Amino acid sequence: MCLTIPGRVIEKKNNLAIVQNYNNEKKEINLALLPEIEIGDWILHTVGNVVRKIEKDEAKQIIELLESQEITDISKSSTDFQNIIKKVQTETLNKQEIIYLLNCRDEESKILRSEANVIRQENLKDFFCIHGIIEFSNHCNNNCLYCGLRRDNTELKRFRMTPDEIIKTALESIKEKGYKLLVLQSGEDTFYSKEDLVKIIKKIKEKEQVFIFISIGERDYQTYKELKEAGANGVLFRFESTNRDHYNYLHPNQSYDKRFEHLKWFQELGYFIATGSIIGLPGQISDDIADDILFFTKNKFPMASFGPFVPSQNTPLEKSEAGNTDLMLNVIATLRLLNKYAKIPVVTAHETLDPTNGRKKALQSGANSLMFNLTPDKYRDSYRLYDDKYFKEEKIWEKYGLFNEPDSYEMLEKKLKENL
Repeated sequence: MCLTIPGRVIEKKNNLAIVQNYNNEKKEINLALLPEIEIGDWILHTVGNVVRKIEKDEAKQIIELLESQEITDISKSSTDFQNIIKKVQTETLNKQEIIYLLNCRDEESKILRSEANVIRQENLKDFFCIHGIIEFSNHCNNNCLYCGLRRDNTELKRFRMTPDEIIKTALESIKEKGYKLLVLQSGEDTFYSKEDLVKIIKKIKEKEQVFIFISIGERDYQTYKELKEAGANGVLFRFESTNRDHYNYLHPNQSYDKRFEHLKWFQELGYFIATGSIIGLPGQISDDIADDILFFTKNKFPMASFGPFVPSQNTPLEKSEAGNTDLMLNVIATLRLLNKYAKIPVVTAHETLDPTNGRKKALQSGANSLMFNLTPDKYRDSYRLYDDKYFKEEKIWEKYGLFNEPDSYEMLEKKLKENL
């Protein structure tokens, strides 16, 4: 679903109003749905139409997250930095230029993120995607060194939702909260057969208009083909690392080539692909991150899923240092400079490391998507990818989504198709 934008009515003539947004931009809005709106009222609007009236205090909660960062002065940066920012406006960057941006500090990092936010606003306006994720199983056949769901973690309380539970949770999220984009995620758990997954997707799609992303790891080509035919729209499937040696170290007894073959399958089958890597893993260097960004950009994937490393108990990397949030913001900003129309989410791992300001900083660095947890309470704490996983009630954000408006699905469909 897409975020509606708060604004204040400053002029009105019949059913048309001039509304001033959080960034002082003025827009003409059709008030036909709520003709009683008066000058001075705060409203939510999207694609030229009013959605509902709100209180000023409620509007401020969203405005605080969307408003621009402090004004920056690019003249205070180095000549090298200025040349890179100028170059990216018309052409892609090379590896060394990307590394320079990743390693920006102080004033240059502020300018980098501000530039990325401007590019987001210029190219995507106020389009934000809000996803709901249902984590339906924490069983996993793999033994990734960083992941709390790894097979050898005997301390983790395991769970599996039944197909009926998954369907019920999805339909309630759509009907009661208005979600239009869901992610069905699990560990690599072959307990669920191809037929089970097809049935789940079909049952949801038969009842409601919704975009379904699947995040179930590596399966065979035929499974993904039939899931697409059943109604799955997208896949969330990180490549984790483009460095073969690093990938093999992190993923014992898994195939680097098979991982990347899956991405080719998804492109061939017409999936909307969300992919990326983990930032700050032990052994990773700036060269690796730059290669990951270049790989993402070269393949023109429509959605980036890059997130910081968060250590997890009962894993070989539990004593390792967590990823750096400043580096993560530079990654988001660099991705935005190179991928003007991509969907870039604020991932949960980033908010886990910075629960107070992580979301706001990421949005102001070029991100434009959010993901909220819809996993039932009795299972949520057991889906422990890493420690202290961020979660809070998202009622204020859910209130601002285009949930039950009849055109919300169609608008989201149009926006997503622009990137396919």
